[in-house]
Amino acid sequence: MPNAKISPGSSVAIIGAGVVGMASACALNRKGFEVTVFDPFYPGEGGSSKANAGHIGASDIFPLSTPGIHWKALKMLMDSDAPLKVPLKDFLPQIPWFWRFLLTSNTNRFKRATDALSYLCHNSISDTKELLEYSNIAEKLEQNGCAFIYDTELSFNKSIKSWDERSSRGFSSEVLNAKKIAKITPTINEKFKYAYLSHHWAKVSEPKDIVQGLADSAKMNGVTFCQERINSVSEKLNSILINFDKGNSKYDAVVIAAGINSVSLAKSLGDFLPMTAERGYNLTIPLSNIDIDIPIVFADRGIVATSLTSGLRIGGWAEYAHPSRPANPHYFNSISRISQDLFPGLNIKNANYWMGSRPSTPDSVPVISKSLKIDRVFYNCGHGHYGLTHAATSANLLCSLIEGEQNSAEIKALSIDRFLQ
Repeated sequence: MPNAKISPGSSVAIIGAGVVGMASACALNRKGFEVTVFDPFYPGEGGSSKANAGHIGASDIFPLSTPGIHWKALKMLMDSDAPLKVPLKDFLPQIPWFWRFLLTSNTNRFKRATDALSYLCHNSISDTKELLEYSNIAEKLEQNGCAFIYDTELSFNKSIKSWDERSSRGFSSEVLNAKKIAKITPTINEKFKYAYLSHHWAKVSEPKDIVQGLADSAKMNGVTFCQERINSVSEKLNSILINFDKGNSKYDAVVIAAGINSVSLAKSLGDFLPMTAERGYNLTIPLSNIDIDIPIVFADRGIVATSLTSGLRIGGWAEYAHPSRPANPHYFNSISRISQDLFPGLNIKNANYWMGSRPSTPDSVPVISKSLKIDRVFYNCGHGHYGLTHAATSANLLCSLIEGEQNSAEIKALSIDRFLQ
């Protein structure tokens, strides 16, 4: 496929106004491209960017499919409180995706995915800081680390190897004894005695505010917003035609950053994009009677906690189900019960409940890539629950890709063609 000349001044349409789409819009706008953003929702109101945990997990460098996941997954599927959920009616249609997921646990594939995620994470906090500074919302970022809490000494000891691996890749941490745990996280259950403090971790004050702050900055700098649902994307001479409900428009290039909806768009273009919905559940307690100073990950439970502007948010898990399926109320009940165990005395009477579908690839690595079928179409999607973590760095890589850099090892590791191997 010939490489089209796409230079600053060219028109670029971005499909998707979540955090990845907005970071992409800001980055391309700064490079001098004429940017238009399409999304049926106001920025930050649709998809999983609206109410996620607000973590920027720079040391979260391992794919979900780890060596030995086969037996771990079977055990978790039999435990109603385990972080992995797969409704039986959704399992059969997703077998090809799960097969690729299990293949990632192979030693070589696992290392490749870890290498790619490490590359994305190395500058994720500094890139996010720079993006927020440019958008005049830098005060919404805090970097105080994150406490990883383990239920037992056994699970803590099993985690040591992974923390050593993080350290070897430049992501430092320290062990917290019971006294330090009580000092740093005084509101959690006293039964927790084993923890690590990750230094390479940050949080934002409110995820939705970040997306809308980026959108406000983009508007001030000339980015156009079109609140429309995209019906089709097609090639037309030396441009890309976008068709939406109220008409159509031509652009020099198009970026698909539409979360889980990227799958259907890719299919219509002839690209194979194996993504599924990794649905996360949480509750947010406004004016909570309990506050926490730093983000917390309850590692054995797949549960995270963050104090945000909107209140104390607790949630997590990975339910692989069709995105249109209603949220499972049992999971909200379980998270409520678990939250009160994690934080004794927690009042959840006024909690707000939310479920979001995160676009997840089998190897946990996003797709930042040129289309294999249509010149001038690019992808920036598939970030799973790392969307906020990877958004700024992914946007910078996207700019390099659009401007013609395609041969670096890092960009190749993120390419859509890896799914054809």
